[in-house]
Amino acid sequence: MRSFTEESITDPLETVKRVLFIQNGEHDGPGLFGTVLEENGVALDTLHAWRGESVPPSPGDWSGVAVGGGSMSASETEDYPFLAETTLLIKNSRSAAVPVIGMCLGAQLMAGAFGGGVFPNRSKEIGFFDIRFTEAAKTDALWSSNTAPFRPLHWHRDTFKLPSHAVLLASSDLTQNQLFRVDGIHYGLQFHLEIGTALLDEMITAGDCGLPENGVDFVEFFEQAKAALPKVEPVAHEVFGRWTRLLA
Repeated sequence: MRSFTEESITDPLETVKRVLFIQNGEHDGPGLFGTVLEENGVALDTLHAWRGESVPPSPGDWSGVAVGGGSMSASETEDYPFLAETTLLIKNSRSAAVPVIGMCLGAQLMAGAFGGGVFPNRSKEIGFFDIRFTEAAKTDALWSSNTAPFRPLHWHRDTFKLPSHAVLLASSDLTQNQLFRVDGIHYGLQFHLEIGTALLDEMITAGDCGLPENGVDFVEFFEQAKAALPKVEPVAHEVFGRWTRLLA
């Protein structure tokens, strides 16, 4: 897994599929997503937008684009100019028929880029809560084998209006629009399928996770994590593995 530099741009003679991952915070890495891509022979170039690395306006030679989570709101473009850059990249990736996958903040940016609005949810959703699937998910290219309810990590305060041409695939009790598909190749996940045990440990041990400030009990949170994540990780491997088959 490489960090984004000028040398990361694909060599015209290189045949390995490459995906660009936009990282929006120090501990908002690709997690299980990166692991699965590596297992499937797909290279991942991580662009650290939060450090000031410029987001390209178009996907160029990348076979796919992924946008991770972040602590900011999708509307905070004055404080975080890379959010507007990422929105443009998402739009141009769609125009080029390059698959995009967005997680949490990434899904919100996708919804906005495709014509849906982003706004505060009626309350924050932090913890492990059931995802329940729609009928459309039963025939979806990524999710058809994993439509039983499961409990991934949720960590967001905003939600979004579904773009008019999007297909809703899953909801939670608090948040209706948890998972959507556009054009058959672009997927927005409000929940954190990419977060497994290793990435969650990194986020928590960083010391600035914000759980106490949000009224979340550490002990209860970790008990939920121990019960939920062993069931989430196989789903992540299946879904992200299927996503690699969409790459040009």
